[in-house]
Amino acid sequence: MRHQIIKSAKFFQHLLFSRFHRIRSQIIDTGLLLSVCHLFGLYNPNQVADALTLPKAGLYRDLHSLSQYHWKCLNVRLGCAMALELIKDTESKSASTQSRRCPTLSVDDSNVDRYGKTISDCSNWWSKKRNNTTWGQNILGITIKIGDIVIPLNTRLVSKKGRGRTKKPVLFVAMMKEVLDFFDAHSIDIRKYPITFDSWYGSKKLVNTLSDLGFVSILVHGKNNYVMTINNKKVKLSVHKKSGQLQPEQWGCDKPVCRVQATSPTFGECIVLFFSDMGKGRTLLVFGKPLRTCEALRIWSQHNGIELYWRQLKSNLHLSDMCLESAQGACAGLGIKVMSYLMLLQVSISERRTFHQIQLELTGQRHMLLEIMAHFHELNPKEP
Repeated sequence: MRHQIIKSAKFFQHLLFSRFHRIRSQIIDTGLLLSVCHLFGLYNPNQVADALTLPKAGLYRDLHSLSQYHWKCLNVRLGCAMALELIKDTESKSASTQSRRCPTLSVDDSNVDRYGKTISDCSNWWSKKRNNTTWGQNILGITIKIGDIVIPLNTRLVSKKGRGRTKKPVLFVAMMKEVLDFFDAHSIDIRKYPITFDSWYGSKKLVNTLSDLGFVSILVHGKNNYVMTINNKKVKLSVHKKSGQLQPEQWGCDKPVCRVQATSPTFGECIVLFFSDMGKGRTLLVFGKPLRTCEALRIWSQHNGIELYWRQLKSNLHLSDMCLESAQGACAGLGIKVMSYLMLLQVSISERRTFHQIQLELTGQRHMLLEIMAHFHELNPKEP
């Protein structure tokens, strides 16, 4: 595992030096150090400084020396660069392998509870878990799931403050354009892959915007209060759900499902799927390409990848433990966590172990950190 950690760290080191020419090598070393330390159970600069007897002020100074722009670019380029190789590998395989891996883009946001008074970008956000508003930060993410591998393509903090604040759907479109620009520059078209959304993002404007960008398959989880006309009956989806009969053992489907054509004053024409999932009735709206029922359900099953991404950021990487002041510090904390996730993902794929198993083994081997970090300086250019 030691060899794989060094290999992963050098991969990101080469990537950072090749794409961020104006960043000093000392700052890159600090970011890599904090990212590697997450594998060993050290989740913030204070814990790293205590464990390795380093000056805390230097770590915090290096983190705050990068602008918000650089941290936002880092969140895009690192994840997209890692996904690029996996997408190329998938597209080089047979059609059956591509179908099994089912590359799917997913969009969702998540809340992080915060209690400090000097932490930036904190507001009251609605929490599904608590069924109430909670004070903290909101993070919007775009991921791609290829097989069982979930890679974040773009992750950004959402702010309610400031004159130029941007709403989440508008911010998502800007983030997606950044992702598309990256892959277009490498001659990879990800518009052909389906994209999934939670019900919060359902709107005709967003569907039309994605269609204009070139996406051909858009899947949105339906709310019960959506009003739609099905079989000349215009009522809420909750009523249609009760009157519709789910058909078991449909071709290629592993759950009872009912497929209908619907018209909505909000969305226009679309395909609606009613299906049972873990004993609960679900509704799925399909826009664009008229997918087969089994295809739509297979794509929607990939949406849990972004939920897994949030869970690992919060549970395995302790997202809330990184508490840095100012908006610049908030972006730095999120950037370090994203880099840590990608590094841990590389080690997990190579070692065929879960995040928890890797961290459990490495927590008792922190003496390896100094030896591992010594390899970084072999590739670093000297400071001017």
